[in-house]
Amino acid sequence: MRIQAKVVADNLSRQLTAINQSLMAVQQALPYWQSSPIGHIEGQQTLENMDAAMSSVRTFLVTDAQGIVTFTNRQELLGYHAFQREYVQAPLKAMDPKRLYVSPPFKTVLNNYLVNLSRVLLDGQQQFAGVVSAAIDPTDIDILLNSVRYSDDMQAALVHGDGHVVIHQPVSEVSMEQEMAEYQAFLGRHLRSRQEVSGFLDAVSDSGAPRLSVMRTISPEALAMDKPLVVVLSRSREAMLAGWRSDLRQQILAYVLLVVCSVAGLMLSQRQRVQKIMTATRLKLATEASGVGIWEFDLVTKKYQWDNTMFALFGLDPKAASPRNDDWIRQLPPQDLQRMREATRVTIKNKQPFGMTFQIRRPDGQVRFMRNRAALYSDDDGVPRRLIGVTEDVTKRKQQQAELRVAAAAFESHESMLVTNAQVEILRVNHAFCKLFGYAPDEVVGKNPRLLKSGRHDVDYYAAMWSELMQQHSWQGEVWNTRKNGEEFPCWLCITAVCDEAGLVTHYVATHTDITLRKAAEDEVKRLAFFDPLTQLPNRRLLADRLHQAMSKAKRDRGQLALIFVDLDKFKPINDRHGHTAGDQLLQAVAHRLRTCVRESDTVARVGGDEFVVLLNTVTQTQDATCVAEKIHATLRLPFHLPQGQSVQISSSAGVALYPEHGLDEATLSHHADVAMYAAKAGGRDRYVVYESTLDTPLTDITPSPAAAAASNATP
Repeated sequence: MRIQAKVVADNLSRQLTAINQSLMAVQQALPYWQSSPIGHIEGQQTLENMDAAMSSVRTFLVTDAQGIVTFTNRQELLGYHAFQREYVQAPLKAMDPKRLYVSPPFKTVLNNYLVNLSRVLLDGQQQFAGVVSAAIDPTDIDILLNSVRYSDDMQAALVHGDGHVVIHQPVSEVSMEQEMAEYQAFLGRHLRSRQEVSGFLDAVSDSGAPRLSVMRTISPEALAMDKPLVVVLSRSREAMLAGWRSDLRQQILAYVLLVVCSVAGLMLSQRQRVQKIMTATRLKLATEASGVGIWEFDLVTKKYQWDNTMFALFGLDPKAASPRNDDWIRQLPPQDLQRMREATRVTIKNKQPFGMTFQIRRPDGQVRFMRNRAALYSDDDGVPRRLIGVTEDVTKRKQQQAELRVAAAAFESHESMLVTNAQVEILRVNHAFCKLFGYAPDEVVGKNPRLLKSGRHDVDYYAAMWSELMQQHSWQGEVWNTRKNGEEFPCWLCITAVCDEAGLVTHYVATHTDITLRKAAEDEVKRLAFFDPLTQLPNRRLLADRLHQAMSKAKRDRGQLALIFVDLDKFKPINDRHGHTAGDQLLQAVAHRLRTCVRESDTVARVGGDEFVVLLNTVTQTQDATCVAEKIHATLRLPFHLPQGQSVQISSSAGVALYPEHGLDEATLSHHADVAMYAAKAGGRDRYVVYESTLDTPLTDITPSPAAAAASNATP
């Protein structure tokens, strides 16, 4: 159950991390959505795309400071007033932008319980501006919890850190409030222990039946969750013993027959002393060799007769035994002692074979499991006189059976798995593997896993993988694989070597996780963070990074670079006359023309409404930069024919600054390019100016343009 709880926790942790990254991406894109004429449409489309890519999320939404939903993937929620919801109130009270808020489960109109993940939004004055939130779809969690329930008596639940039950499988007939009461005490003990995982042997059901339970906390440190989620798995102890009882019924007859035959043989050979001694000796040797002890309980005197093996099994000294030889009873837990007395009464009453498994704690502190099997002996009048039976230590057998069940359940988990021998020949695959790669088991068993290779990785990549696997006996990383139909896709591959007692590898176990959606989400987040949504040009942040790298390289190689600030003339009248849509189309056309004026290695960035920056990574002389500036100036003076039929004409004012001639750091170079651009505008616009020291104006006398502010922020 600890393994299964980890499977659930790892899966949910990955989902929570992906959702948190999506919320952060929305936070970064929100200012543009709110300010751009088409921002609302793009925001809605982005949330709908996120919803399609993340099946674990039912609803994405953004509220303003009054709690009114302004953006969401579900149109029916636009304008909904959510101010009183916990997922708005908790961020509002704490005002911590670094924290991920996990709301208690709340009941929806569809009779489902949802949990919202929220991040607070702050305005420029660090005042509350709303929240961005995602509601976790309970369907995915239902499927996940059901996937680890490898037996009907097993229960699985996801519990909020405040004790409220989010989901319970199987669905309980009692209310969620009653379920919460059942888990409250155990949840408190687990959380106070500050351990990631806890195990309990207490009753966790409304009937009070003994259950084994495991609780595992889900609270990745990187997410800074205000409240954790807890996975709870439990099983009925009685149901776990059912299999062994079935095995007992099959074996007890053989042992009873052995005892009966032995007793009958002794009775028949009473007059043949030598034969009696030989039979007793053979029986003693057989039981000692097999580790099975023989005992007899006199129903009249209440005394036990044991052989030496019995004393050894219970760790008792034969010489220190009490007159009744009943010291072993104190080694049993009260519940097992009560079960044994009840089984003895039923055996005597119904004259049926006796058998049960029980736990003892020996004087040396060892906890062992014993199996008793016995037959009732009655006199000629049919009066029960003795119980004669055998006892064996079944501790190792119970552990092996439990490990086999756990291993079988783990193998058939929702993650793709394959097992190979030491020669890397596939021995077994699970259903999730067949579903992921499209192969039937008989198509891959006996073959090498290299049939899954995509060809994207070279020989050195696999050599490094096997080198680490041989040294560490484990490896994990991202690998591109190929499905049966030829489709290539990214996987997170984990390989573990299984070794024998001598340390030699006997098997390899590999798991595959399809990370296609995760990589797509990461690419989308990067795009929103570093590129202008309208023109798809690098934004201020990416420009600052590239300028810093270019100057570092120029300093290292003693080279030159150029910075050109470009400001469009007469752009506002076009916006006023033709509308913002035409203005956006013009900006997109300007971006296209600017890209045609530079090399592929250079950078064109949009840093303001109608302001652009061109970074020439390498130049050999001033004329290289002025040629590009002249080309830009001429290109932008040509008429623009917009998609809606308008024909407009603009000009540009540009300022050019070169490193190291005009500045030895990003801030200085950016300021001088800005000064040159203002000089071009002051000189009548429709021109470019190369910076000269005579153009200088004290920094306090001029407000830097957005382009200058963006570039100057490049300094780490």
